[in-house]
Amino acid sequence: MKNSMFIVIAGFLAIVAAAGCSASGRAVTSEADRVTARQVDRMLTERLYKIDFTRAYPAAGRSFSLSHPYYVSVIGDRVESFLPYFGRAYAIPYGGGEGLRFEAPVSDYRDQVNKRGRRLITFSARTDQDSYNFTLTVFPLGECDLSITPMQKQSISFGGEMDLEPEFEAVGVE
Repeated sequence: MKNSMFIVIAGFLAIVAAAGCSASGRAVTSEADRVTARQVDRMLTERLYKIDFTRAYPAAGRSFSLSHPYYVSVIGDRVESFLPYFGRAYAIPYGGGEGLRFEAPVSDYRDQVNKRGRRLITFSARTDQDSYNFTLTVFPLGECDLSITPMQKQSISFGGEMDLEPEFEAVGVE
């Protein structure tokens, strides 16, 4: 009796683990997928990319869809963040501050590739109002998860996709 219960529980856990692994990013299967994966890889390597976010995951509360075109772009050694903030702030600048809308230099940029082709990119940025730690996970076909940890606020996460044809008009890069 105990052995059969153990087998049922072990089987259930194996199914849940397999479902969790397959849900995080589609597999590269076709030639079009391989072209997309190469383009994503090139953009990340050159540090010239933009990610559009469609979902927010506050530290407390439920996740929800974003209706405005929110994004983060990295252009060389600079980051531009145009994201909403939902959560608790521990210190607020006079006038309310800008939230997660800023342009700042990047420091401590690290890019690692794991066995499944996922890229883990971490970097920091500092503005007059706060310091931010970014943790970006990019899947081979451009799906992305971003976690931002400000020093003066609760962390927040976002889900979205890389823009494969970004326009960088504000900085003069095309």
